[in-house]
Amino acid sequence: MRQQICLLLIASILFGFSCSNVSPDAVDLVVDFTWEGLKPCGWGNPEIRIEGLPQNTKKLIISMYDSVYLHDHGEITILYDGTGIIKMGVSEELQGPCPPDVPGRYEITVKALDENDVVIGTGSKKRYFPEEKK
Repeated sequence: MRQQICLLLIASILFGFSCSNVSPDAVDLVVDFTWEGLKPCGWGNPEIRIEGLPQNTKKLIISMYDSVYLHDHGEITILYDGTGIIKMGVSEELQGPCPPDVPGRYEITVKALDENDVVIGTGSKKRYFPEEKK
């Protein structure tokens, strides 16, 4: 029992250190994206628009996750070009949406990092694929 408590304590300490690279002043980002032009079951990111990025943003980490099928579609890190727009297909490392039966619910999360790789902003957006026709 004592050994299990020690292991839990060590794991808690290590987890705390792994999360310590988030600034206490990190801001909320507004993230939006569109599936327009993205081929189903292909590779590559959709166009992503981000508002509220701090001026000292140097890199962006973008990840995508399907909460219906519980599938991680990958994560990419890109240099921030100052525009707040990540063009479709900038990276072929994200697996595009590919739900087998019912629409998947995809969440794209963006983290802004400064020159020291400290997270200074985070935001996300969820969207179904395929989207309902209106």
